[in-house]
Amino acid sequence: MVVNEVRQKYWIINLRPTVRTVASRCLLCRIKKVTPKPSRLGDLPEARLAHHLRPFTHCGIDLFGPLEVTVGRQRPKRYGVIFTCLTVRAIHIEVVPSLTTDSLIMALRRAAARRGWPQCIYSDNGTNMRGADAELKKACAEIMNNDIVQSELAHRGVDWHFIPPASPHMGGAWERLIRSVKSTLRVVLKERAPREEVLVIFLAEVENMVNSRPLTHVSVDPRSQETLTPNHFLLGSSSNLPVLGDFDDSDLYLRRQWRVAQRLSDMFWQRWLKEILPVLLPRQKWYHDEDSVRVGDLVLVVDPNLPRYSWPVGIIEAVYPGKDGRVRVVDVRSNRGVMKRPVTRVAPFPRVDECRDTDTRGEDVSDAPRTS
Repeated sequence: MVVNEVRQKYWIINLRPTVRTVASRCLLCRIKKVTPKPSRLGDLPEARLAHHLRPFTHCGIDLFGPLEVTVGRQRPKRYGVIFTCLTVRAIHIEVVPSLTTDSLIMALRRAAARRGWPQCIYSDNGTNMRGADAELKKACAEIMNNDIVQSELAHRGVDWHFIPPASPHMGGAWERLIRSVKSTLRVVLKERAPREEVLVIFLAEVENMVNSRPLTHVSVDPRSQETLTPNHFLLGSSSNLPVLGDFDDSDLYLRRQWRVAQRLSDMFWQRWLKEILPVLLPRQKWYHDEDSVRVGDLVLVVDPNLPRYSWPVGIIEAVYPGKDGRVRVVDVRSNRGVMKRPVTRVAPFPRVDECRDTDTRGEDVSDAPRTS
């Protein structure tokens, strides 16, 4: 449009490259056009591929709510804590009265009493999550007085991982299941405030429904096997308790039921390897490698809750490459201090060498019309 307007009155040599050069040096234009450059999608973490382990060995934790309950004439708030098995995609829901660290630790212990103590936990950077991690580490440090206890804690301790701030896509494995739970609650509860006992029962039913969802494509062929669900690894079938094979009276005396249960578990895991794992491997987005950000780059810190012209400008102070060498988390210094952000939340300005390449890029400047 600029070229067309100028040509109404003047004929300028190298008009197009000149307009492009002016636009590339315009700070306002650069702020309007910069976008984040996410790195190529990384490989699946080990927690997503930890087959032949007890469910909830590797799990993600997050909270949702508030949910109102009726206690007499009052309507206090309750919150849900969702534990997501990162391998078989099963969930476990606990109800807590507040978002404090104590409530989270008690919810973790209740879940561990029924599902087993997790070896690895992933969560966001909530203050209650950080507090729970610090409390557990402090409790472990207080009782580590001898070598026997130290060796026991080394096997049973929790390795707690935190995703960077403002990066919910790094916790999509459990964030997506929270959406499934919220959708069910929104449809059923609406504006109702049930009694607390009813809410606990209802969330248990929601947990069972979500764990009954198929993990792969459901075939309509009557000869095909039943589609795997998370409940297959928890209960042995998609919804009800299973009949573990054919038995006779000799099994009651030889006590071979554990062999049947172990064989059934092995069959489920073999199907998981053949049917679910190949679906997880293809990358769904971010196929191409982008120019990674470097220390000293000038960037805009993207804040979806603010208009673009209110985004803070900062300078990258540190980068954190992943196992594949691609940078996905950076430290940005701005007038708000040092913030840790994923590369999907920083929009780098063009570097000086990139602007020079744009200025010197050759182009046909003749007045003849272009043809594709």
